[in-house]
Amino acid sequence: MTLKYRILIIAALILASVWALFPRTVVERVRKGSGFTYDSVKRVPLKRGLDLQGGMHLALEIDESKGAVPQKAEAIDRALKVVRTRIDQFGVSEPVVQKAGAERIIVELPGIDDPERAQEVVQKSAFLQFQITDKTQALEKALPRLDAAVKQLASTGAVRPGAARPDSALTGSGLQSLFTADTSRAPKDTTKSPTDTAKSPTDTTKTDTAAVPTPTSGGFSKLIQQGGMAGEYYVAETDVRTMQDYLETAGVKAALPPGKVVRFGSDTTSLGSQVYRPLYVLDARPIITGERLIDAKPVTDPREGTLVTFEFDNEGGRKFRSETSKHIQDFMAIVLDDRVMGRPPVIQSAIGNRGQITMGGKDLQAASDLALVLRAGSLPAPLKIVEVRNIGASLGQDSIDSGIRAGLVAIGFLVLIILIYYKFSGMLAIGGLILYVLFTLGMLAGFDAVLTLPGLAGFVLSLGVAVDANVLIFERIREELDRGKSVRLAIDEGFGHAMSAIVDSNVTAALTAIVLYQFGTGPVRGFAVTLLAGIAASMITSIFVVRTFYMVWLNRSNNAQALSI
Repeated sequence: MTLKYRILIIAALILASVWALFPRTVVERVRKGSGFTYDSVKRVPLKRGLDLQGGMHLALEIDESKGAVPQKAEAIDRALKVVRTRIDQFGVSEPVVQKAGAERIIVELPGIDDPERAQEVVQKSAFLQFQITDKTQALEKALPRLDAAVKQLASTGAVRPGAARPDSALTGSGLQSLFTADTSRAPKDTTKSPTDTAKSPTDTTKTDTAAVPTPTSGGFSKLIQQGGMAGEYYVAETDVRTMQDYLETAGVKAALPPGKVVRFGSDTTSLGSQVYRPLYVLDARPIITGERLIDAKPVTDPREGTLVTFEFDNEGGRKFRSETSKHIQDFMAIVLDDRVMGRPPVIQSAIGNRGQITMGGKDLQAASDLALVLRAGSLPAPLKIVEVRNIGASLGQDSIDSGIRAGLVAIGFLVLIILIYYKFSGMLAIGGLILYVLFTLGMLAGFDAVLTLPGLAGFVLSLGVAVDANVLIFERIREELDRGKSVRLAIDEGFGHAMSAIVDSNVTAALTAIVLYQFGTGPVRGFAVTLLAGIAASMITSIFVVRTFYMVWLNRSNNAQALSI
């Protein structure tokens, strides 16, 4: 390669590194409300880890408040994998997700700007089920038993009926569901809302209070009112918590119809001046669960708004098609974490392995979060947050200052030793070392890597790796000069003979860094990434850049006959 092309390549690498490291403002398309807007965002070239910029520390444990969890150790291990997958897809740079002891999971998120959203994503169970609504009026038949069970509870004081407490946990998310059919077997539109004669629970414009049936007089039955479709009932929002208390007691559970489960809906509706929440009676056996779900993505449709599309694997698709073909004209509820998402659609024909969930006015971020937890899978057991700590940035600034001081001291010693021992050749090596620092930082910024305190240690260590390659080359050149060869030939022979040793040492170090990255977490990965970038930059500067410096010097010196080395 000619000297001209070598200089152009070095100039291009310098420009690319400076561009990657240059802070700049970019314009990003952001969804706000019902449309999109464009925001100016400050781009930070080098992201910093938890130890350098602070962040959030979470400690999670299995929640056994609603019953013991069998095989708790296995549940923790499975939960660790699910949480790690969710956090990796959440977009946090260099998070730490690891097991602490036998029963605790530690999550550390650097630079998190929405801690409440992060906690919700980590804790969400995301257990998805598709269940058919009851069409046998099983709940009506069981009402005498349920009323008797509630009366028994009231007499013992176990549950105080009529306690009107707001249920913040049941705030409607506005989700509704719509499925797409297997186009090879059925028309594209395979689901629809219930018929026009059935009252829709999402129709908030209805104000006719006469549409609300008169409740019966029993303790349980007086809280529910018949809905407009099979298996659907309404509960006044002020009575939701009372109904929830009933359903959690052993007596009421035993009185419920066998083979059926009762689930609240995610939406509310206003009928007259009263707000109601739907309650659905479903077949206990789901026709399919989210275990066969292989993908979920948030999308925006001009007509239907924000959606989450999902896809089952081949086996899941076959099972879904087989089960839905048995329930034509039945209502199918989409149940996420024991909550019915929107009003159950009616199955018009067999459904294949693809479907979608409309978000009912929710923004793209809500759709992204739902798709994220569906892709990551459901937790094997509910998790509770037992500790939340915010790590301040003051510790991070101290770490940065210490790392900078260590780097400056290391560079100072290297420059002093190289200049004293190798003189002119040492000056060329210093020039290569300056470019090495620029290229390493440019690579870290270009690949969106995160700088951590161990990463700073890896950067300082890789300085020695960069100088080591120059030492090998200079010693080989010195040997060739001692044998009486010309300066140009000694330089060529020195680089050629040192090449194998340089490649061997750098490949060994790179393999070590790759292993650390593959099997390490958090800080270990930060160290490995910085070390890998440093090794790549040292190969470029020691073999290519320094040799180019020698070629420039030889051309300007008219084939110099002496070299200070």
